[in-house]
Amino acid sequence: MVLLLCSCSEKKKKQETELKLKIESITEIKPESELDNDYSKSAELFAKEILRENLRFHSFNMTDSENPKHLDIFQYDGLNKIEGYSNKNYPKNSKPKYYEHFTLFVATYKNTEIAKNAFDQIKADSKNFGLLSDFKSLNIVSYNRATALITGIKPGGMITHKGKQVFSLVETCREIPIGGNWLDYEQKLLSYILNTENEIEIEVLNSDCGKMTNYIVEKRKASR
Repeated sequence: MVLLLCSCSEKKKKQETELKLKIESITEIKPESELDNDYSKSAELFAKEILRENLRFHSFNMTDSENPKHLDIFQYDGLNKIEGYSNKNYPKNSKPKYYEHFTLFVATYKNTEIAKNAFDQIKADSKNFGLLSDFKSLNIVSYNRATALITGIKPGGMITHKGKQVFSLVETCREIPIGGNWLDYEQKLLSYILNTENEIEIEVLNSDCGKMTNYIVEKRKASR
């Protein structure tokens, strides 16, 4: 009888231990599962820090002919939506329409794989198309992507991918919104979308104001 009780007690302890380990394991992966590779909230937090009370949110209707031309870089099968952020005080007397009127564009796709493929397409376009490119031989789809991409080359900007999102950070030839330099500004966004504890490296397309004829591919690490 004593042996039976001991056996049952040990079995119960083993089950409790296994259950505890299972719960701990689920807890560890839960944040990633809940996040579901969606980093749109990270973009929102970045925009809130930069724009503060002047934040203006945009949810673009892709059939609207008044959309910024730059949005065409995101066109890819599986695109769910495109959102953006801008300063509500700029421009003062008109609706924001051009690339430089915005702070950040965020394209969300059906899943991570599609988002990566879309970014790879933008990366390929960046190698093929620039300010000095001849667009005469392009079909309409390639032409739209190419001309959309070059809108960000001259003023500058950074394009990157994380999870289900592709981000396009707008830069200009004017003052930097947070002071410092444009690299600081770019790193600020990366600090929101990367796990800095693990020092995850990320690939970006970068262009500096007035210095480049194409976006160039760079490897970056986030830093606070």
